[in-house]
Amino acid sequence: MKKKKIGLIIIILAVLLIPIFFMRQSPPIYNQPEIKLYRSEYQKVITLPLEDYITGTVAAEMPASFNDEALKAQAVCARTYAFRKLLEHKPYPQQADLSDDINSCQAFISQEEFYQRHGSKALYQKVQQAVKATRGEIMLYQGEPIDALYHSTCGGKTESAADLWGQDVPYLRSVKCRYCSQSRHYASVQVFSVQELNRSLDTTGSRPIFKITDNTSSGRIKKVLINGKELSGEKLRQLLGLPSTWCGFKVNASRVEIHSRGYGHGLGLCQYGAGGMAEEGKDYHQILKHYYQGVEFSTLNY
Repeated sequence: MKKKKIGLIIIILAVLLIPIFFMRQSPPIYNQPEIKLYRSEYQKVITLPLEDYITGTVAAEMPASFNDEALKAQAVCARTYAFRKLLEHKPYPQQADLSDDINSCQAFISQEEFYQRHGSKALYQKVQQAVKATRGEIMLYQGEPIDALYHSTCGGKTESAADLWGQDVPYLRSVKCRYCSQSRHYASVQVFSVQELNRSLDTTGSRPIFKITDNTSSGRIKKVLINGKELSGEKLRQLLGLPSTWCGFKVNASRVEIHSRGYGHGLGLCQYGAGGMAEEGKDYHQILKHYYQGVEFSTLNY
Protein backbone atom coordinates (compact mmCIF):
# COMPACT_ATOMS: atom_id res chain seq x y z
CA MET A 1 0.00 0.00 0.00
CA LYS A 2 2.85 2.40 0.86
CA LYS A 3 4.54 1.74 -2.49
CA LYS A 4 1.32 2.57 -4.36
CA LYS A 5 0.96 5.86 -2.44
CA ILE A 6 4.58 6.84 -3.11
CA GLY A 7 4.17 6.04 -6.81
CA LEU A 8 0.99 8.14 -7.00
CA ILE A 9 2.69 11.10 -5.29
CA ILE A 10 5.62 10.93 -7.74
CA ILE A 11 3.22 10.95 -10.71
CA ILE A 12 1.29 13.93 -9.32
CA LEU A 13 4.50 15.89 -8.66
CA ALA A 14 5.80 15.10 -12.14
CA VAL A 15 2.62 16.46 -13.73
CA LEU A 16 2.65 19.61 -11.59
CA LEU A 17 6.32 20.36 -12.18
CA ILE A 18 6.46 19.86 -15.97
CA PRO A 19 7.58 23.29 -17.25
CA ILE A 20 6.14 25.09 -20.22
CA PHE A 21 8.76 24.78 -22.95
CA PHE A 22 9.64 25.54 -26.56
CA MET A 23 9.30 22.54 -28.83
CA ARG A 24 12.25 23.79 -30.91
CA GLN A 25 15.25 26.00 -30.01
CA SER A 26 14.17 27.03 -26.55
CA PRO A 27 14.80 30.45 -24.94
CA PRO A 28 13.58 30.89 -21.34
CA ILE A 29 9.80 30.69 -20.96
CA TYR A 30 7.59 32.51 -18.53
CA ASN A 31 4.25 30.86 -18.00
CA GLN A 32 1.57 33.49 -18.45
CA PRO A 33 -1.51 31.72 -19.78
CA GLU A 34 -3.52 34.80 -18.78
CA ILE A 35 -2.56 38.44 -19.20
CA LYS A 36 -3.74 41.68 -17.67
CA LEU A 37 -4.63 44.15 -20.43
CA TYR A 38 -5.02 47.88 -19.91
CA ARG A 39 -8.02 49.21 -21.87
CA SER A 40 -7.03 52.82 -22.45
CA GLU A 41 -10.47 54.05 -23.51
CA TYR A 42 -12.06 52.76 -20.30
CA GLN A 43 -8.99 53.27 -18.08
CA LYS A 44 -9.34 49.83 -16.56
CA VAL A 45 -7.55 46.47 -16.59
CA ILE A 46 -9.14 43.24 -17.75
CA THR A 47 -7.76 39.71 -17.37
CA LEU A 48 -8.05 37.26 -20.24
CA PRO A 49 -6.32 34.19 -21.70
CA LEU A 50 -3.34 35.00 -23.91
CA GLU A 51 -4.85 33.44 -27.05
CA ASP A 52 -8.09 35.40 -26.55
CA TYR A 53 -5.95 38.53 -26.38
CA ILE A 54 -4.25 37.56 -29.65
CA THR A 55 -7.66 37.08 -31.30
CA GLY A 56 -8.73 40.56 -30.20
CA THR A 57 -5.47 42.04 -31.45
CA VAL A 58 -5.68 40.42 -34.88
CA ALA A 59 -9.34 41.50 -35.14
CA ALA A 60 -8.30 45.09 -34.37
CA GLU A 61 -5.10 45.26 -36.39
CA MET A 62 -5.96 43.56 -39.71
CA PRO A 63 -9.16 43.53 -41.80
CA ALA A 64 -10.91 40.23 -41.02
CA SER A 65 -11.84 39.96 -44.71
CA PHE A 66 -8.19 39.23 -45.55
CA ASN A 67 -7.12 35.77 -46.72
CA ASP A 68 -6.69 33.18 -43.95
CA GLU A 69 -2.93 32.95 -44.49
CA ALA A 70 -2.55 36.70 -44.00
CA LEU A 71 -4.55 36.49 -40.77
CA LYS A 72 -2.33 33.64 -39.59
CA ALA A 73 0.76 35.75 -40.34
CA GLN A 74 -0.75 38.61 -38.33
CA ALA A 75 -1.52 36.24 -35.45
CA VAL A 76 2.11 35.07 -35.27
CA CYS A 77 3.29 38.70 -35.39
CA ALA A 78 0.89 39.79 -32.65
CA ARG A 79 1.81 36.84 -30.42
CA THR A 80 5.55 37.34 -30.92
CA TYR A 81 5.26 41.07 -30.26
CA ALA A 82 3.21 40.47 -27.10
CA PHE A 83 5.50 37.73 -25.81
CA ARG A 84 8.56 39.93 -26.21
CA LYS A 85 6.79 42.71 -24.28
CA LEU A 86 5.97 40.24 -21.53
CA LEU A 87 9.61 39.15 -21.29
CA GLU A 88 10.74 42.78 -21.13
CA HIS A 89 8.27 43.53 -18.30
CA LYS A 90 7.42 46.86 -19.88
CA PRO A 91 5.43 49.00 -17.43
CA TYR A 92 1.83 49.83 -18.33
CA PRO A 93 -0.86 51.69 -16.37
CA GLN A 94 -2.38 49.97 -13.33
CA GLN A 95 0.34 47.30 -13.38
CA ALA A 96 -1.06 45.73 -16.56
CA ASP A 97 1.04 43.32 -18.62
CA LEU A 98 0.02 44.87 -21.95
CA SER A 99 -2.00 47.80 -23.29
CA ASP A 100 -4.35 48.45 -26.21
CA ASP A 101 -2.70 51.85 -26.80
CA ILE A 102 -1.09 51.61 -30.25
CA ASN A 103 1.50 54.23 -29.28
CA SER A 104 3.04 51.81 -26.79
CA CYS A 105 1.68 48.38 -27.69
CA GLN A 106 -0.94 46.80 -30.00
CA ALA A 107 -4.59 47.53 -30.70
CA PHE A 108 -7.29 45.28 -29.24
CA ILE A 109 -11.03 44.86 -29.73
CA SER A 110 -13.35 42.63 -27.71
CA GLN A 111 -15.72 40.18 -29.34
CA GLU A 112 -18.71 42.35 -28.42
CA GLU A 113 -17.04 45.51 -29.76
CA PHE A 114 -16.21 43.70 -33.00
CA TYR A 115 -19.86 42.65 -33.47
CA GLN A 116 -21.03 46.20 -32.82
CA ARG A 117 -18.53 47.65 -35.28
CA HIS A 118 -18.77 45.07 -38.07
CA GLY A 119 -22.04 43.25 -37.42
CA SER A 120 -20.53 39.91 -38.45
CA LYS A 121 -19.99 36.85 -36.27
CA ALA A 122 -18.61 34.96 -39.28
CA LEU A 123 -15.70 37.38 -39.69
CA TYR A 124 -14.79 37.16 -36.01
CA GLN A 125 -14.91 33.37 -36.20
CA LYS A 126 -12.57 33.59 -39.18
CA VAL A 127 -10.05 35.46 -37.03
CA GLN A 128 -10.50 32.93 -34.23
CA GLN A 129 -9.69 30.09 -36.62
CA ALA A 130 -6.50 31.82 -37.81
CA VAL A 131 -5.35 32.29 -34.21
CA LYS A 132 -6.24 28.70 -33.33
CA ALA A 133 -4.33 27.38 -36.37
CA THR A 134 -1.15 29.11 -35.13
CA ARG A 135 -1.71 28.54 -31.40
CA GLY A 136 1.44 29.34 -29.43
CA GLU A 137 3.58 30.00 -32.52
CA ILE A 138 6.14 32.81 -32.41
CA MET A 139 9.18 33.95 -34.41
CA LEU A 140 12.75 33.70 -33.15
CA TYR A 141 16.07 35.11 -34.28
CA GLN A 142 19.11 33.39 -32.81
CA GLY A 143 16.89 31.82 -30.18
CA GLU A 144 15.20 35.03 -29.00
CA PRO A 145 11.68 36.34 -29.74
CA ILE A 146 11.92 39.08 -32.36
CA ASP A 147 10.55 42.60 -32.18
CA ALA A 148 7.75 41.77 -34.63
CA LEU A 149 6.85 45.26 -35.80
CA TYR A 150 4.28 45.70 -38.54
CA HIS A 151 2.45 48.44 -40.41
CA SER A 152 -0.45 48.90 -42.81
CA THR A 153 1.13 49.57 -46.19
CA CYS A 154 4.78 49.95 -47.20
CA GLY A 155 4.12 51.52 -50.62
CA GLY A 156 6.53 49.25 -52.48
CA LYS A 157 9.47 48.85 -50.11
CA THR A 158 9.76 48.34 -46.36
CA GLU A 159 12.07 50.37 -44.14
CA SER A 160 15.21 49.21 -42.34
CA ALA A 161 15.83 49.55 -38.61
CA ALA A 162 19.32 50.84 -39.38
CA ASP A 163 17.85 53.84 -41.20
CA LEU A 164 15.02 54.50 -38.77
CA TRP A 165 16.80 53.81 -35.47
CA GLY A 166 20.48 54.06 -36.44
CA GLN A 167 20.95 50.47 -35.32
CA ASP A 168 20.95 47.45 -37.61
CA VAL A 169 18.51 44.67 -36.76
CA PRO A 170 19.18 41.71 -39.09
CA TYR A 171 15.53 40.65 -39.36
CA LEU A 172 14.29 44.24 -39.91
CA ARG A 173 16.01 45.16 -43.16
CA SER A 174 14.38 46.79 -46.16
CA VAL A 175 12.75 44.44 -48.68
CA LYS A 176 10.86 45.12 -51.90
CA CYS A 177 7.12 44.55 -51.81
CA ARG A 178 4.96 44.43 -54.92
CA TYR A 179 1.98 43.04 -53.03
CA CYS A 180 0.36 46.06 -51.35
CA SER A 181 -0.70 48.03 -54.42
CA GLN A 182 -4.39 47.33 -53.70
CA SER A 183 -4.23 49.36 -50.51
CA ARG A 184 -5.88 52.78 -50.69
CA HIS A 185 -2.80 54.04 -48.86
CA TYR A 186 -0.34 52.78 -51.47
CA ALA A 187 -0.20 56.32 -52.94
CA SER A 188 -2.08 59.34 -51.61
CA VAL A 189 -2.09 63.14 -51.76
CA GLN A 190 -2.65 65.64 -48.95
CA VAL A 191 -3.29 69.30 -49.82
CA PHE A 192 -2.51 72.21 -47.50
CA SER A 193 -2.93 75.92 -47.94
CA VAL A 194 0.22 77.92 -47.32
CA GLN A 195 -1.41 79.36 -44.20
CA GLU A 196 -2.27 75.88 -42.87
CA LEU A 197 1.25 74.67 -43.49
CA ASN A 198 2.88 77.64 -41.76
CA ARG A 199 0.55 77.32 -38.80
CA SER A 200 1.18 73.58 -38.39
CA LEU A 201 4.96 73.83 -38.79
CA ASP A 202 5.42 77.19 -37.07
CA THR A 203 7.10 78.61 -40.17
CA THR A 204 6.66 81.79 -42.18
CA GLY A 205 6.75 82.69 -45.84
CA SER A 206 4.33 83.15 -48.71
CA ARG A 207 5.83 80.30 -50.74
CA PRO A 208 7.30 77.41 -48.73
CA ILE A 209 10.67 76.08 -49.86
CA PHE A 210 11.30 72.37 -49.21
CA LYS A 211 14.75 70.82 -49.31
CA ILE A 212 15.18 67.16 -48.39
CA THR A 213 18.65 66.90 -46.88
CA ASP A 214 18.70 63.21 -45.94
CA ASN A 215 16.81 60.12 -47.11
CA THR A 216 16.71 56.55 -45.91
CA SER A 217 17.79 53.82 -48.32
CA SER A 218 14.13 53.06 -49.06
CA GLY A 219 13.44 56.67 -50.08
CA ARG A 220 11.76 57.94 -46.93
CA ILE A 221 12.66 61.33 -45.49
CA LYS A 222 15.15 61.48 -42.64
CA LYS A 223 15.58 65.25 -42.57
CA VAL A 224 14.00 68.13 -44.46
CA LEU A 225 14.46 71.91 -44.46
CA ILE A 226 11.25 73.96 -44.77
CA ASN A 227 11.93 77.67 -45.09
CA GLY A 228 15.21 77.06 -43.31
CA LYS A 229 13.65 75.10 -40.42
CA GLU A 230 14.99 71.56 -40.09
CA LEU A 231 12.62 68.75 -39.19
CA SER A 232 12.99 64.99 -39.02
CA GLY A 233 10.79 63.03 -41.38
CA GLU A 234 8.90 61.58 -38.40
CA LYS A 235 8.32 65.02 -36.89
CA LEU A 236 7.02 66.31 -40.24
CA ARG A 237 4.68 63.34 -40.45
CA GLN A 238 3.43 63.96 -36.92
CA LEU A 239 2.84 67.70 -37.35
CA LEU A 240 0.98 67.36 -40.65
CA GLY A 241 -0.76 64.04 -39.99
CA LEU A 242 0.90 62.41 -43.02
CA PRO A 243 0.45 58.69 -43.68
CA SER A 244 4.21 58.08 -43.91
CA THR A 245 7.60 59.76 -44.27
CA TRP A 246 7.95 58.55 -47.88
CA CYS A 247 6.74 61.70 -49.58
CA GLY A 248 7.46 64.51 -52.03
CA PHE A 249 6.23 68.08 -52.42
CA LYS A 250 4.57 70.23 -55.10
CA VAL A 251 4.31 73.92 -54.25
CA ASN A 252 2.53 76.83 -55.91
CA ALA A 253 1.54 80.29 -54.77
CA SER A 254 -1.49 79.22 -52.75
CA ARG A 255 -1.10 75.60 -51.73
CA VAL A 256 1.21 72.65 -51.11
CA GLU A 257 0.57 69.11 -52.33
CA ILE A 258 2.30 66.32 -50.43
CA HIS A 259 2.41 63.04 -52.35
CA SER A 260 2.90 60.09 -50.00
CA ARG A 261 3.64 56.39 -50.41
CA GLY A 262 2.41 53.85 -47.87
CA TYR A 263 0.99 54.15 -44.38
CA GLY A 264 2.96 53.64 -41.17
CA HIS A 265 6.61 53.44 -40.14
CA GLY A 266 7.43 50.84 -42.80
CA LEU A 267 9.23 48.37 -40.49
CA GLY A 268 8.57 44.64 -40.60
CA LEU A 269 5.37 43.10 -41.94
CA CYS A 270 3.41 45.09 -44.52
CA GLN A 271 -0.16 44.06 -43.71
CA TYR A 272 -1.60 44.77 -47.15
CA GLY A 273 1.48 43.12 -48.60
CA ALA A 274 0.68 40.04 -46.53
CA GLY A 275 -2.83 40.16 -47.92
CA GLY A 276 -1.49 40.34 -51.47
CA MET A 277 0.98 37.50 -50.93
CA ALA A 278 -1.76 35.31 -49.47
CA GLU A 279 -3.97 35.97 -52.49
CA GLU A 280 -1.11 34.76 -54.69
CA GLY A 281 -1.04 31.47 -52.80
CA LYS A 282 1.80 32.08 -50.31
CA ASP A 283 1.36 30.52 -46.87
CA TYR A 284 1.90 32.42 -43.64
CA HIS A 285 5.44 31.11 -43.11
CA GLN A 286 6.44 32.30 -46.59
CA ILE A 287 4.85 35.67 -45.89
CA LEU A 288 6.64 36.14 -42.58
CA LYS A 289 10.02 35.03 -43.92
CA HIS A 290 9.72 37.61 -46.70
CA TYR A 291 9.35 40.51 -44.27
CA TYR A 292 11.52 39.21 -41.40
CA GLN A 293 14.78 37.85 -42.76
CA GLY A 294 16.44 34.87 -41.11
CA VAL A 295 13.71 34.08 -38.58
CA GLU A 296 12.71 30.65 -37.35
CA PHE A 297 9.45 29.46 -35.88
CA SER A 298 8.86 27.93 -32.49
CA THR A 299 5.76 26.90 -30.59
CA LEU A 300 4.98 27.66 -26.96
CA ASN A 301 3.46 24.56 -25.43
CA TYR A 302 0.55 25.68 -23.27
